[in-house]
Amino acid sequence: MITTEDSGMTNQQLNAYLETIAKRIEAEAKTPQEAAEIVRQAKTAQ
Repeated sequence: MITTEDSGMTNQQLNAYLETIAKRIEAEAKTPQEAAEIVRQAKTAQ
């Protein structure tokens, strides 16, 4: 499991990032599949 410590991201930064994704889903997704695609697009490179 990758923790926020491993990624160099603070809890506050992670929460802000997740909130941004949630707002995009609310504004753009019409189906669960569209919501899933937004999340997949938001994944960072490993």
